[in-house]
Amino acid sequence: MDLIRVLVLLLSTLCPCNVCDGSKGEMGRIVIAGLFPLSDRVPEGLIGRGVQPAVELALGMINNETSILPKHHLDIVQSDTQCDMAVATKFFFDLVASNSTVVMVFGDACSAVSGPIAEISKEWNVWLLSYADMDPALSDRKKYHNFYRTVPSDNDFNPARLALLKEFNWTTVGTIFQGVTKGTARYGHAHNNLASLLEKADIDIVKSVAFVNDPEHAIKELKRTDVRIIIGNFDEQMARLVFCHAYQNGMYGPKYQWIILSGYRKMWWTFEDTTHNVTCSLAELNTTIYGYISTDILPLSSSKRRTDDLFWSKEQLTHDNVMVYFFVNFNQTPQKYHKEYNRMRRRAGSPYSKYHGYAFDGVWVIAKAVDALLRKLDRDRPSGRHLSRDLVSGDRISAALNDTNFRGVTGQIKFSSGDRVGSVLFEQHQGEDMVKIYEYHRINDVITNKSKDSRPIIWRGENGPPIDRKHVREEFQRVPKGIYYSMCTLSGMGVIVAVFFLVINIIFREHRYIKMSSPNLNNIIIIGCILTYLSVFLLGTDGGVVNIKYLRHICTSRAWVLSIGFTLAFGAMFSKTWRVHSIFTDIKLHKKVIKDYKLILVVTVLLFIDAALLVTWQIMDPLQTSIKNLAVQKEGDLDVIPVVEYCVSHKMTIWLILIYAYKGMLLVFGCFLAWETRQVSIPALNDSKYIGMSVYNVVIMCVCGAAVSFVINDQPTSSFVIIGFFIIFSTTITLCLVFMPKIIEIKRDPTGEERRIRAKLQKPKKQTSREEMTFDLKKKNDDLQAENIRCRNIIAEKMRLLHSLMEQLGGDTREIHYLGQLAAGVREASFIGRSPVHKKVIELRLADSSPRSDLDDGSLMSDMSYGSTTWTIAQNPVHRHAENATIKRGLTKRNSVKTCQTEIEEDDDDDVFGGVYCGPSNHRTSIKLTNTCKENGRAKPITEVHPLMHDFPNKSYMTTENDTFKPLIETDL
Repeated sequence: MDLIRVLVLLLSTLCPCNVCDGSKGEMGRIVIAGLFPLSDRVPEGLIGRGVQPAVELALGMINNETSILPKHHLDIVQSDTQCDMAVATKFFFDLVASNSTVVMVFGDACSAVSGPIAEISKEWNVWLLSYADMDPALSDRKKYHNFYRTVPSDNDFNPARLALLKEFNWTTVGTIFQGVTKGTARYGHAHNNLASLLEKADIDIVKSVAFVNDPEHAIKELKRTDVRIIIGNFDEQMARLVFCHAYQNGMYGPKYQWIILSGYRKMWWTFEDTTHNVTCSLAELNTTIYGYISTDILPLSSSKRRTDDLFWSKEQLTHDNVMVYFFVNFNQTPQKYHKEYNRMRRRAGSPYSKYHGYAFDGVWVIAKAVDALLRKLDRDRPSGRHLSRDLVSGDRISAALNDTNFRGVTGQIKFSSGDRVGSVLFEQHQGEDMVKIYEYHRINDVITNKSKDSRPIIWRGENGPPIDRKHVREEFQRVPKGIYYSMCTLSGMGVIVAVFFLVINIIFREHRYIKMSSPNLNNIIIIGCILTYLSVFLLGTDGGVVNIKYLRHICTSRAWVLSIGFTLAFGAMFSKTWRVHSIFTDIKLHKKVIKDYKLILVVTVLLFIDAALLVTWQIMDPLQTSIKNLAVQKEGDLDVIPVVEYCVSHKMTIWLILIYAYKGMLLVFGCFLAWETRQVSIPALNDSKYIGMSVYNVVIMCVCGAAVSFVINDQPTSSFVIIGFFIIFSTTITLCLVFMPKIIEIKRDPTGEERRIRAKLQKPKKQTSREEMTFDLKKKNDDLQAENIRCRNIIAEKMRLLHSLMEQLGGDTREIHYLGQLAAGVREASFIGRSPVHKKVIELRLADSSPRSDLDDGSLMSDMSYGSTTWTIAQNPVHRHAENATIKRGLTKRNSVKTCQTEIEEDDDDDVFGGVYCGPSNHRTSIKLTNTCKENGRAKPITEVHPLMHDFPNKSYMTTENDTFKPLIETDL
């Protein structure tokens, strides 16, 4: 104790007598208990010795300033605590017991001292102000409500770190901190505060690890989770071990950024550590730590503004020669203060301490707080009363400290829950030293690098700051605008072509060629094609074209437009093909009239099925828009996740199966009909040839399009281009096949009066297989045999009639016998034993017995010869009379000549529906055979049916030895 008193007296003598005694009237002595670690045995001794010149400077200024603490003298009694709680406690007890005016404890720099003294001093209502203790545990106001500090705590670095993360858009970090060590959880407290701030700022902590003695496992955990931005809280000894393991795990370089605490010795990584086994070389540590960023206290404000803690005036400088000696060049700025501090430090031989400014400002904080309290007491009590500890203790001094707000050499001084709202310094390891890169001012939450001594930050990578994680970016796979507009242009051109065909079809609907091709159904085909063209616009419409909230309606529109368009176009072609198949595959050869309204009814039924399916779908399970993430594509540190927008419903598979099954059956049946009528060529009547080609085209395109849509469903651009091409191609081909021949015909024959149209079933040019050929031949052979039998029966009946007539006329009936033999198939047998002349006579008689017609006039003719039979019908047949044949050699000369003329009358009445029919109609068309027979010059009209004109006179057969079954119809329009 005596030694301490001696030290205090010796320190007091360093100041001139007027500084200690001053010109102030001494009504009271204000004592501060100073706790300074001065021993060389502890690292904190450098701090204690380094801040003493700043404390002396502040005391001298305050005691010689009449505007603050007038009539009072501020004194400090200090002790070398050696960072020992026992030494500090004994000093405090002795000082309090011997001095009643101890208003505050100033110190310490050691947490082992500050915490216990704060708890002890509150029992005497004495407040403690620290100038260097940054332990965040002391921020606990419940436990240390009488603790204040002018230096920022470790917790105050966290807002600065948060500002740095925001500066470089780092939103994902990892943390590593040292656990309880040396009896304190300092780094754990700071980490918990950091985690709370990061959570509020929506910054994700991917991994948070702690360690006590060996950080190896913690580093491996950070490596495993691919953390790029690492925030560390640990002491100097552990820092070497942490960075050694970081080197061994490759956690350094352009991909990583370390942000740690400071407060370490200069070139700290170069010191040998015998306590921990650091296996890395100095070069390896230099490689690892290069570019790391540290947070530290700002030793001195970089502002050029004058401080509020110096109140010298010209009058005082003139009358006070001693003070002029001390502060003659002091210009009341932090920079001038720093210059004066260094002068005094060098004079006293003290080391430099970065806490000197906080110690200087701390003395001024105490002086201002006590001064404010005394001024308030002077208003309540008579002046001249001596100061006691009871007057400047407890809540009074606490309120005065909380109201502190002035500009000191370390910046603006203000307290929040006992902690200094101060500034933070960011430094970066560049080359062989730490350089200043940023300042953070918590009072206004600003990070800046505008001070003169700030240097640009250096990044180890060429691309600037490292990314905080392997970035994951979602990319919507949408159809590029250029491709979308190109396909829409093609589709729009198709719509224009379809409209052109529609106009032509309407304008020339009375043209015979178009009228006989059912213009009403043609219009339906065109409307369906227009809808399919429009579906291309909807198919490529996505979130890049319209707002995503409208995509649900786009999905519904796609289904309706494409389905209805397909049904109209293909349904109309299907119905026309069905009509052709129905007429030309009628084995019984009955007459048929299939008018347009029946075909339109077929299309209507198909539309009703479509509407029923789609309406049920939309009511029970409406389409919605959704997104699908595809396989991740890695691009260095960037993971690209392709995202596809698509239409979906809960039971979409079931609905698609129903629609595809229905459309598939329609396609298969249409393909079957087209194949069955492949031999038909009736261009004007039903477009059978081109309609069949269109059906094949649609079937192939639909099958290919459906298959492609499933295979490349996750590739919107490719899917849109391919499916859109199929739609445009098949629709355009259909339109051209159906309507281009009509346009060519209209151009060739504008009036529709010239062309005579033949409807026929052609012989297939090529058999597809031997089995098909055999089957066709067998079928045709059976048909020919049945026809042969029927014809033989007809001939036999006619022979009997002819025999009766010959008997009535008195003619020779032997000719009839030969004719009967020929009809019975014994022609060759009849010629056996006959002379050539006899044979020729019989042949001439047989040839003369058949009526002849003029083919050029289009008359009804029957030519019976060996192996062939042909019947032809014309609308206006005129039959010439048969020439009288004179047969000699045993034949009786005819007594009368019979000339017959056959006429066919047909009533031609236009069918408003464009109906296609074959054979006589009950109402509109009748074919009447009238034989005008002249017997002995007298006309005798006889009406009869031609013997070879059977049930279906419009239909006939031509058979030859080498030909297959070929029905032939010829119609003259």
